Amino acid sequence: MPALLQLYGSPISTYYNKVKIALIELGLPFEEIEVMPGAGQWPDSGSPSGKIPFLRHGDGHVYESQAIVEYLEDIRAAGSPTLFPSEPLQRARCRELILYLELYLDAPMRPVYQSVFWGKEMPAGQLERTLQELEKGFRLLLLRTGLDPWLCGESFSHADSAAWVHLSTIQWALALAGHKTFVQDHAPELSGYLQRLSERPSVIQAEADRREASRRIKAERNAAKGS
Repeated sequence: MPALLQLYGSPISTYYNKVKIALIELGLPFEEIEVMPGAGQWPDSGSPSGKIPFLRHGDGHVYESQAIVEYLEDIRAAGSPTLFPSEPLQRARCRELILYLELYLDAPMRPVYQSVFWGKEMPAGQLERTLQELEKGFRLLLLRTGLDPWLCGESFSHADSAAWVHLSTIQWALALAGHKTFVQDHAPELSGYLQRLSERPSVIQAEADRREASRRIKAERNAAKGS
């Protein structure tokens, strides 16, 4: 791996932090280059979708967070730790759990995120519909994991990286929307798991950087409004 990995995006992005935690856990040196969604026009800059994150490695680029983490696994040094289980069925379950988190928990929350984080008006009844979808999503996720102690068993995996960024953001957004204890009330099994995640060094680093970036962006916005 002769060229330094460059991760483009922002620490306020859940999918950016999913990749960032994986990079830290895999012990891969990387440089962070901050760009917001929609910055630049691909192929000269940015990504084909306008989304973040994306990865540059030498002259090549990788887009979409799951493709990036799969690429990181492909380029890690032989014999170095992996964030996928060793047994094929368990590797498949790891990828399955990531999809549950992204399709059935993160995706329904997108209109709520637009409202509580960016000030966009939420359609009537949207929050109630989202809460119903989240209940289904939590049931689905918990059907496929024993949380013993991680989503895929004894070892921290890519599914856990995805779980932290999505579940912590869901909790934050729901608190702003007036449902602070929704996750605890509807998925109490996750409480101890989320505590274990919060104590993981990679998560601590990513979370600290996210909070700092959020404070800075908020300050910049307030300054722009006052000018």
